[in-house]
Amino acid sequence: MQKKKTDKPVKVDQAKEVALTTDFCRLYVKVRNGQILKPIRALFTLYHKLGHLYKIKGSYAISSPGYRILNKVASVSLATPEKVIVDGRDQPNPYIERNEETKMNEIVWIRKVGIGYSLAGNIVAIDKTLCYNIKTYFLQSIQAKMEKKEYDKQGNVTDKLLHPNCAKLGTEDKEPKDEGDWTFFKVEHPIGIWVNYSDPAILDCVKEHIQRQRFGDRIAQTIVERNILRDHPAISVSTVEPKTKNGLVVAHVPVYGFRHELEAPNIKEIMSQLEKGEETIEVQAEVIDEVPVEEEQEAIKDVAKADKEEKPKEKKSPAQMKDPSEDPDFEPNQQQTLIPEEGEEK
Repeated sequence: MQKKKTDKPVKVDQAKEVALTTDFCRLYVKVRNGQILKPIRALFTLYHKLGHLYKIKGSYAISSPGYRILNKVASVSLATPEKVIVDGRDQPNPYIERNEETKMNEIVWIRKVGIGYSLAGNIVAIDKTLCYNIKTYFLQSIQAKMEKKEYDKQGNVTDKLLHPNCAKLGTEDKEPKDEGDWTFFKVEHPIGIWVNYSDPAILDCVKEHIQRQRFGDRIAQTIVERNILRDHPAISVSTVEPKTKNGLVVAHVPVYGFRHELEAPNIKEIMSQLEKGEETIEVQAEVIDEVPVEEEQEAIKDVAKADKEEKPKEKKSPAQMKDPSEDPDFEPNQQQTLIPEEGEEK
């Protein structure tokens, strides 16, 4: 005997959910302003060669360009509050300290907020603040060169230093006797780092440092936005396990979003609540104390690449034009269209 169906729609509560009762369960669907939020899942393919992934301590992490691709479905809105707290006081956001003589950036305080939907359909705000001390990251990059080891022919790490004469730990009153041009940087009295600025490894650090001084605010913004997208529940992925496909290192990353006919979250209203401390939504706030060297270097590359792309190209006459294949930066079939895949890789 067939059981009588008991499926029936439940009255919609505009503030909460709508549910469908059945013989074996109650199904809840998120509703906002009378509109049902339809969850969707997209599977993106990220490519190491295109800069979507980078290596960090033996594994792969998603770069800022990679997260921007994932955010096409996650749809996390990135906003900049008017104020950032610096030493207990409200300051304009971002707040930049510059060298009195050179006017170059020294310290950047920046605060960003990412607003989007969680997997449950609730609005979540990720509020992050970064103090980007440019000298600190310069010294960290030098320390990374000091500790870098050589690899053998089999690709295994050895105990031999790759740059043994680039820098040494010591005190200001004891200059290294090794050959080179040495200068001292204080770390914590009386300890500091003696740097051989004629060593090629240190020249690389200086080039990076100049990029930090030029684009400190943009680098800090790139780091904060990447951390927000990484931690927002709509994405919430930091490291991946890529596969080699047709000679390319690729990773498949699932991202969740919602289809609806609503307007975007009222960013101004949410930001106003955050500033007044009257949050009626879920807020996850964090001050970023430290950024891995690899992540900071990826941000520098990303900003430098964007700056290069923004520069207007010099117009040439037909006589000055060269064959594209003679251009050292020319790569055929460089552009690829990335779209969410419909299913997992078989």
